[in-house]
Amino acid sequence: MTVLKLLVLFFTTTALLPSSAVKAADGKSLYRSLTCIACHGKEGRGKVRRRDRINKKTGKYKYRKGDPMSGFKDYPKLSCQHAKYLVAQMNDIFSGARKGGKTKAMHGVRDMVLSTAKPGDFEAIADYLSKVRPCGQE
Repeated sequence: MTVLKLLVLFFTTTALLPSSAVKAADGKSLYRSLTCIACHGKEGRGKVRRRDRINKKTGKYKYRKGDPMSGFKDYPKLSCQHAKYLVAQMNDIFSGARKGGKTKAMHGVRDMVLSTAKPGDFEAIADYLSKVRPCGQE
């Protein structure tokens, strides 16, 4: 029930949030303080190995087997995704509707985020990640 109330608060307060520039700045600090950076990497770009190379035509990194770092294949790159998509995914993960929220790594993080996050935090993080440029890996 608490999760449902939290989700309702996230959706109902979106209209009251400050401008997107302020949200993005707050989103960057929230991304770090809520420990998203530990698995999704700096600026949501995932983790990069030395062997990964940028495709000169697209400007994006090429991967082998789509796994930017051993053990991190279940932690997607978040940068450059649409903000609405990211918010929907975060809400699904933290409500338990999506499988990713039930992994061992997310178990401890989930409780911490749900007890720490305030209404609008997911939107701020999503706004920040959607504006990270250039797209791709660091």
